[in-house]
Amino acid sequence: MLKQFEMWREPYNIVLDTTTYCNAKCPQCSRINSNKDSKLSFQGKVTEELPLMHVPFARIKKAFTPDVLKKIKSIQLCPTWGDHMMHPNASEIVTYFLESNEELNITINTNGSMRDELYWWKMCASAVDSRRRKRLQIVFAVDGVDQEMHGLYRRNTNLQKILNHMKVVSEFRDYVSVESQTVLFKHNQDHLKDIEDLCKSYGSEKHSSVISERFHDDQSVNNDTYYFYDENNERLILEKVTPEWRLNFKREGALTSRQTKLEQSERPSCGWSLTNSLQINFDGRVWPCCYFGNADIMAGQEWKEHHEFIKKYYDHDNNIYETSIEDILKNDWWQELPRMLESDNIVRQCKKHCTNCVADNQLRLDKNLN
Repeated sequence: MLKQFEMWREPYNIVLDTTTYCNAKCPQCSRINSNKDSKLSFQGKVTEELPLMHVPFARIKKAFTPDVLKKIKSIQLCPTWGDHMMHPNASEIVTYFLESNEELNITINTNGSMRDELYWWKMCASAVDSRRRKRLQIVFAVDGVDQEMHGLYRRNTNLQKILNHMKVVSEFRDYVSVESQTVLFKHNQDHLKDIEDLCKSYGSEKHSSVISERFHDDQSVNNDTYYFYDENNERLILEKVTPEWRLNFKREGALTSRQTKLEQSERPSCGWSLTNSLQINFDGRVWPCCYFGNADIMAGQEWKEHHEFIKKYYDHDNNIYETSIEDILKNDWWQELPRMLESDNIVRQCKKHCTNCVADNQLRLDKNLN
């Protein structure tokens, strides 16, 4: 049996938000407004709780000095509240991180449809390593074989631009890992092989497929559908993959996040603590996981149990841009965290929302395309 909770220790794996801007308008994204009381419930508008901002590059360098970066194993850029490639200094930040710690690994999860090809080329050129190591990983979102299929969920992005940028990045395949990912729904489930082949033809070396489980929102007509309105007030529907297809997907080898990391137990172990991972929001606050980080930003009943504990956090110096990671992890809130995670209410919320803990939740399949 794995230990249920371990305190974080070096080297850390950091999930870092550098911006809250994103050009995409994916309907099931946490940053998008989904007010059920409005007929215009979704038009790609950002939720009111989320301020639009870029973390200044100078502030990032001041907090993440070369000495600090030596204590960090990996940094995953902006998978939560924005797309890192929207940051005005996106390339410079990557270059700074790579040059400051020669052992550091960087991952960028992006929809990939912003910037031009030259910008992507220059950023990847900074990752050229004399030892031919792949320390930069870029994961592109590709959800269809054509713009219509891709754009139903990945709204306001251009599939051909994504593929072109993937091709540019693949020129640096000796130094940069080029990967692709698909979020699966009923409308694209039967085209997965074609999507994989398309991504491979543009240089992707590995493809990850993830079944969307975000059908519990207020916009759900039932457990199998999710409706929203586009910018023209047209009502559109996303549907879950079919049960038969899901079963076949699992037979192919798809595993839940929990099955790949954790043992089954009545109380979930914390996958974030086991991997020494920390979430750092755009405002600099350091959290034990993305769910706590989400709860800090979002209002609503589902976050209530976490809000009660989060309130105590504001009495401490817990901003990475003002206080060191070591001092943050030593404060009373973090010391109380193991006991808090034994709370039945918190455990129930964690098991419901955290893909590191939910045994029968998000199915994922990884394939090497080489």
